[in-house]
Amino acid sequence: MAESIAHADRRPPGVLGHRIYSALLPASITCFIGALITDIAYSRAPDMMWLNFSSWLLLAGLVAGGVAGVVLIVETVRRRARRTGAWAAHALLFVAAWVVEVFNSFVHTRDGWTAVVPTGLMLSILAVVLALLAGWFWQSANHRVAGDL
Repeated sequence: MAESIAHADRRPPGVLGHRIYSALLPASITCFIGALITDIAYSRAPDMMWLNFSSWLLLAGLVAGGVAGVVLIVETVRRRARRTGAWAAHALLFVAAWVVEVFNSFVHTRDGWTAVVPTGLMLSILAVVLALLAGWFWQSANHRVAGDL
């Protein structure tokens, strides 16, 4: 009985023992990369379709990132996890990318060309770099924690 209780405490939180945040993080990063690609397409061929795609991808990335952030906070509190330097760098970079994309979403509400070029495109590039770095630090933090177990 005591062994089963001790084993249950070591189980990672999430649905059926899988970390939910690790599944949600790539969704937001992928949407941010997709928004950058559609911004580049719009700057090459100014068709409103690309602007609409960018706006929808930004919205999807912001929603996925917001849900991922809430899940990360809940899982971290439940696990009472040690916070490493890589974890802190990940959190700061991901929050920075998310905030940049919020501003980018407001820029994308402008009409026509000024919605993307040059401000929207620069914000998309900055956010993708921040999000990719955040993902890299997340992988570093996970490998470090997994190696400690």
